Amino acid sequence: MLETVQSVRWLPLTPAQFDFWEEFSFHPHQPVSTVAHRITLRGELDELGLLAALEQVVAETDVFTIQFQLPDNDELPLQRCNPQLRPQVRLLELQQTDVAESMMQADIERQLNLLSQPLAVVWLIRFSPTHYTVYIRAHHIIIDGFGMALIEHRLAELYRARLQKSTASQPFHAFYDFLAEEQRYASSEKSRQDAEYWRRYVTNAPSLPVLQKGGEDYGAECLHSEAVLPERFSQQLSTFSERCGTGWPDLLLALSAAWLTFRLYGENKAEVQPIWVPVMNRRGMVAASVPALAVNILPLFVQVEPLERVVDYVKRTAKSLRDLRAHGRYRIETLAADQGLGKGTRYFFSPLINVLPFDPPLFAGCEAEREVMASGPGDGFNITWRGRTDASELHIDIDADPAMYASLNVEEMFTHLRSFLSRAMMPEAGQQPVYQLLNQ
Repeated sequence: MLETVQSVRWLPLTPAQFDFWEEFSFHPHQPVSTVAHRITLRGELDELGLLAALEQVVAETDVFTIQFQLPDNDELPLQRCNPQLRPQVRLLELQQTDVAESMMQADIERQLNLLSQPLAVVWLIRFSPTHYTVYIRAHHIIIDGFGMALIEHRLAELYRARLQKSTASQPFHAFYDFLAEEQRYASSEKSRQDAEYWRRYVTNAPSLPVLQKGGEDYGAECLHSEAVLPERFSQQLSTFSERCGTGWPDLLLALSAAWLTFRLYGENKAEVQPIWVPVMNRRGMVAASVPALAVNILPLFVQVEPLERVVDYVKRTAKSLRDLRAHGRYRIETLAADQGLGKGTRYFFSPLINVLPFDPPLFAGCEAEREVMASGPGDGFNITWRGRTDASELHIDIDADPAMYASLNVEEMFTHLRSFLSRAMMPEAGQQPVYQLLNQ
């Protein structure tokens, strides 16, 4: 009889963790894949209630207690949850926000040894009785952005329950339950069907670029541009989304992909090109309610037909995205192994487009501002859109590797992208060819 994961103390890495471990092995002295969020709270706050809620959510988050151990003569570690490693909430009292900013940034940039140091820190910073910041930092090998959002929303729920003297919902599932669910999927018929889907999908498409691990220059500062979109852009996006019958995140991704292939691939822009898309990968009942590393990255092959209308292109691309997500539990690391990629190599995830429609947590009696301070490095060229689920408060980040795109002006590229999106979402533009709008 096979042992279940619940009965095992030390367990192997999940496929999602392999690349992060190899990244650490090749770059042990660089703080590469740090994930850090902060929530700024302003208003009438109950410090003891907030601190108690924060301590409870940390107690529920098993991944903050993960410990890695490297067996003798082995290149891959084992992992377990060790309650003794659970981070203590650190309460800081500061007068200056710039001092707090420097402390948080120094923590993000600090070298982290996965074998000998705690993998997460949690701070509650008090500036005044009506001004606090919650700072949470962890390594990407244990948690992704959705997992961090789960923690933030759970914190708000627990704080509200304490203020209202009500009962909060069930706590997070255990990390071992998450591993068991992943194990069941890996040996399931659905996994075999997904494997066949991806085999056919990549076989009938251009070859995907491959990266030799260890050669990345994580010390180089990337080219970066960011902007907040005006409310009228959000309204235009919502209106055009309804007209296309497509959710605004997929509409934004599809149009950004068309523009990206046009801008980056030059003479080959009319050919099929890969765009990498993060997939939340929380379809399992347990995965939906446990902070962990579950996000997947999968290729979407994009082609803009010369005479294809905007509406038709968006609908076709949205269908491709639905198909991709329907088979999205199949890990990119497993697909890479299926395609013959060996040790020390992985797919090169560029260009990548990430659309993150998340509402900030609602804290009773105060205003909350959420900020992603660090999310790990990207490959090549990346576009990240963030906004509320109703498309308001849209924010864009464009990042490019200077070694590959030294001649690009990313500020100028954002201007071009926004101009194209505005043209493409005009009421009369839906019936026009995408190519025509891209060439204007």
